Amino acid sequence: MTALKGRLRTILSAVLLAVVVVFIIALFTRDSARVVTVDEAPVAQSVMDALKLIAKLETCGVDKSNVVGRVFDARGKTAADFRKALESLPGVSRRVWMPGADRWFLVGHLTTNSVSLAAAMEAFSSLQTAKCSLSELFASYVGSVDDVMPAFKSDLKGALLPEWFVTKDIPSVKWLDTTGVDADIVESTLSEIRSVQAVRREILEGNMAARVAKGIKEERAAVEIWSKCFQRNPRDPFLLERIERLERNALGFLKVSKVIQAMKCYETIILIQPTNVAAIHNFGLCLKRIGKADMAKQVLDRAKVLSQRKGE
Repeated sequence: MTALKGRLRTILSAVLLAVVVVFIIALFTRDSARVVTVDEAPVAQSVMDALKLIAKLETCGVDKSNVVGRVFDARGKTAADFRKALESLPGVSRRVWMPGADRWFLVGHLTTNSVSLAAAMEAFSSLQTAKCSLSELFASYVGSVDDVMPAFKSDLKGALLPEWFVTKDIPSVKWLDTTGVDADIVESTLSEIRSVQAVRREILEGNMAARVAKGIKEERAAVEIWSKCFQRNPRDPFLLERIERLERNALGFLKVSKVIQAMKCYETIILIQPTNVAAIHNFGLCLKRIGKADMAKQVLDRAKVLSQRKGE
């Protein structure tokens, strides 16, 4: 009881700091509305959106017929499998993107190394439904194939992990042709790219911390890292993918009446994204299901207030 009250206070304090709200979705949102399917495997919508935008970026100002794009499904694959995929990728210029934890995008340019920044900026400015800005998209950029290959010198065993291939140094984006773009805009864009790249590396630190966590304290430390990263780049697909996965897990637990486990999922979402009204609302309903009516009312009232603010 004391532990539950403590977690509730943490959640409420996080919620009370919220100034931006998101639309409240109904309890038990169906997976089909949140996830798309590729080869019968669920892929987070945020990752699918990023894959499409990366493909668009990589063809800005170039002949699309000279660009090869391949999605690499890292699930169940080894380092040898990934190396083979990289070595078989054609092109005079080859790049690696990692929008998701296990959905990676390999791009080969057959005849040129350049992508027009001016064309990319124009394309993204016309996308009314773009899920992230041009600069934010670069959170998923890992580097050229040449940047990635040195990682294979290490003894890479077990499930493929993104952090094996993301270097400490932020990769060069000299392949962006800045012709026709004002120098100040170029510098601002490059600065934003460096910023989201730095955030991605912190997210990976959180992932590594969570992977080796042996207790609640260690788990909370990882969540705190993700929370800080969310404040800096709330549209990093790695974070959004994690939130979507937690949502799916919560739904799965609720389907088998494991309410406490579902609450833990919603709690983690709220700690990462304090303005996630759906998670707050669903957490309140879970409290109601386990007989904590007073606590549930506080949480549900807060979710209602946040939802109403959206319309102001």
